[in-house]
Amino acid sequence: MNLLRNTVLMTIGATLSLLGACSHGTSNSHNKQQSNVLFIITDDQGYGDFSAYGGASDAHTPHLDELAQKGVRFTNAYVSMSVCSPSRMAMLTGRQQQRWGVYNFGAQLPDSEITLAEQLKAQGYQTGMVGKSHYGPVQGPGVPEFPTSHGFDYYFGKEGGTMDYLRHKAADREGFTEKMANHLGIGPFWENDKQVDMEGYSTDIILDKSLQYIDEYKHHPFFLMVSFNAVHLFTHQIPDEDLKLMGIDKVPDWDPGTGDWDQYLEWYVNTVKPHTPQGRQRYLYHLNKLDDAIGTITAKLKAEGLDENTIVVFISDNGGSPRTYADNTPLKGNKYILEEGGIRVPFVLSWPGHLPQGKVFNQTVSGMDIFPTLHAALDMPLPENTEIDGVNLMPYLLGKDDSNPHEWLFWTGFHLKGKPRTYDDPNGALARHDKTYYGDETGWAVRYQNWKLRYYGRADSYGLYDLTNDYSEEHNLAVDHPELVEQMKQRFFQWNEKIKEDHVKYDLPESSEF
Repeated sequence: MNLLRNTVLMTIGATLSLLGACSHGTSNSHNKQQSNVLFIITDDQGYGDFSAYGGASDAHTPHLDELAQKGVRFTNAYVSMSVCSPSRMAMLTGRQQQRWGVYNFGAQLPDSEITLAEQLKAQGYQTGMVGKSHYGPVQGPGVPEFPTSHGFDYYFGKEGGTMDYLRHKAADREGFTEKMANHLGIGPFWENDKQVDMEGYSTDIILDKSLQYIDEYKHHPFFLMVSFNAVHLFTHQIPDEDLKLMGIDKVPDWDPGTGDWDQYLEWYVNTVKPHTPQGRQRYLYHLNKLDDAIGTITAKLKAEGLDENTIVVFISDNGGSPRTYADNTPLKGNKYILEEGGIRVPFVLSWPGHLPQGKVFNQTVSGMDIFPTLHAALDMPLPENTEIDGVNLMPYLLGKDDSNPHEWLFWTGFHLKGKPRTYDDPNGALARHDKTYYGDETGWAVRYQNWKLRYYGRADSYGLYDLTNDYSEEHNLAVDHPELVEQMKQRFFQWNEKIKEDHVKYDLPESSEF
């Protein structure tokens, strides 16, 4: 089915490209007719680690701030999950990833799901992704989760949840088990179906490849997704010359000759927060390099005369991680859990001449909205016979609709009702590793207008918060509003049952949890 669909999409894309070239003459005039799309996604960036949001006092992101001034900055933007691969899938498809059974890190992207890259490719766009791809386990080309299987003409990056900042050669994997090397993200980059050894710091490599892509396709409408691994762990990794300039010591990486997986976990928990020396300083190094890279990319668009004709989307895949010294101020919680700090993220949309500049949008939006919004902006038809969970934001941003784009939003944790995990050694590395989630990753959450209901699975209890007056979720009002709690509970279960109807289509087994 996927082969047939891709063949049809490529045929349509080729036909549209040919028609565009004939009707508009030169490629430059064709470029003016179709706006480019630059989609920048960061990894585990804290809500407070974007200075335009006024959170952490030591976070300075001048280039991101400039991007926000040129577009719309969203203050109540959510992702569909508190961890990366599920939320990235939802953004790329405009659909809740629970529809095809993804509730946590167990990622899969079925052949039948249609991505933004496939849609734009069918409109004649060149489509490329540079950086981290985390739509499934590390498997290489040919599987549905690999970017070139889902509409990207070009892919340069690494699969998996973690990307090593410095070790990018096949030889760097020697001495590691495959599981451990994959978990650490050590080894060469994929360039389409070939592996390529690289040297240097990952943010610089991603930047250079992104600039090369823009150079190659600047005379043709393009969709470029730049997926940085910054500021994901392991943030202790900094090039030696920069460590010297910073005046701080190198933190040793894991030596596979010193033990097995249990010893690796021991190293892990003793390397991440709170045990990383100068941990916040190291995190800010990666944040500053990330901000500089984004500034270089946007400056490239301006230098090439493309900035007025490019839609720029910026978003973080989930909240800041408690393991890296990220700061989600003023929100409570972090990546892995369903408090605001895990699911509310910085989000900016810029399109000069089409969207307001310097606008702050305070209504509720979702990363899933990127998909239908770009379709509307570019006058593309949405996929047929596909229920899109995102909302087209254009009428709201242009002042044609002053209602709330999402009166309701829903989230599932790692389990709808989690049972406390037991450990053979409650003080062992695995137990301490899991505690670094810093909260209850189970249960579920609902946002209804200004209200948020949080079901804490392990404690089998509820928290109700008025986010307008209490975005730090400090005051539980569940006892004061029992009818509202019941209404939101029932609405969640109705949503969940509706989502589960799609499980039959994907031949998913019945689950007592979901």
